[in-house]
Amino acid sequence: TVLATLGGALTAFLISIAPNPYVTAEVIDWLMGSLTDRGFADVRLALPFIALGCGLLAMTGRALDALTLGEAAARSLGVDPRRLQALMIAGIGLTVGAGVAVAGIIGFVGLVVPHLVRPLTDRRPSSLIVPSALAGALLLLIADCLCRILPLAGGELRLGIALSLLGAP
Repeated sequence: TVLATLGGALTAFLISIAPNPYVTAEVIDWLMGSLTDRGFADVRLALPFIALGCGLLAMTGRALDALTLGEAAARSLGVDPRRLQALMIAGIGLTVGAGVAVAGIIGFVGLVVPHLVRPLTDRRPSSLIVPSALAGALLLLIADCLCRILPLAGGELRLGIALSLLGAP
């Protein structure tokens, strides 16, 4: 809660000192999250970081499977929990950070999708990584299409807002 409050205060501060209304509008658009006006230049910007993050996450599959047996059992199978944690933090940080940098804050995809996909897999964490990524992309695409075609007075529903309304409950 403290970090969220600090983040909100810093965001409000940046908006309040913005040099012109266009900068304020850009910050607000980023906060609401959207795929509007994104192109291959944005993909080229984010792709190296996302690819590196995916590579790191791919290295964690077997260790995550072992960790489901408990930390002691995973250690006995040769898993170093500190290394696994570092790989997970770096992989998730790179992939999510690059995506948020170009598309803004679009929450709950990573929290909702794995639970939706888990019954369709053998429930091992290693076999959940790729289907979750693909299903997350599909959810994002479907939600973006729906946001663009649903009629709203004054414009379109922002993707980040729609997915937060879906994921929060």
